[in-house]
Amino acid sequence: MLYTMLIAHLLGDYVLQSNSLARWKARSLVGGLVHGGIVTVTTLTCAGLVAPSWWPFALLIGLTHTAIDLVRTRFLRTTNPGWELIWYLVDQLVHVAVITATVIWSDVSLQSQSVLADSRLSVYAIGYLLLLNPAWIFFRFAVRGVCGPDAVSLMCAGAKPGAMVERVLIASCVLAGQFCLVPLVVLLRRLSPIRVQEMGVGVLIRPTGHWLVSAWSVSLAVVVGLALRMV
Repeated sequence: MLYTMLIAHLLGDYVLQSNSLARWKARSLVGGLVHGGIVTVTTLTCAGLVAPSWWPFALLIGLTHTAIDLVRTRFLRTTNPGWELIWYLVDQLVHVAVITATVIWSDVSLQSQSVLADSRLSVYAIGYLLLLNPAWIFFRFAVRGVCGPDAVSLMCAGAKPGAMVERVLIASCVLAGQFCLVPLVVLLRRLSPIRVQEMGVGVLIRPTGHWLVSAWSVSLAVVVGLALRMV
């Protein structure tokens, strides 16, 4: 159940939270409640697919998540990028701690035919979900905390889809043992055609964002791929 609840957290807190919802949550109590409702429904749904009788614990996780987020957005606001990073990390650690404590407290042994109950598939799902919105958001908090608020925009969509696809492809290449393809994946996203003469066309290698985000992004994808190979 721990893996299932972590998947629910990644889905509800990241994949199903758009930039507009994140901004709404930050400035409005209603936005926070809407986000909390999405997380709660997602948690209940994932729990229901594995063990329907576990719904009271799933509801507790969802309600606790909502309360934690409301406290953070109402009382722990800051414009300092260093503190933004700290509160973000504390927020995520508390969420994971609540999930872990609830699973241990429930003290149940579950048997289910659901794919979410398969620990190997669940670990794969967690690994790939981490490469999507969670990585994108974390890197932005981290770079702003290290390099300052002007290094990168916190909510800018930018090259978000391209970066996520790149991480997924890199992790998949590593998982399949095709390490030689990793540099090619990294290079392809950074090639841009340019006209060098009237009848000629060349290519230019261009950055896709802050160099630190790119370095961390590629490194995370490789690490996730290597970790999944060991599952």
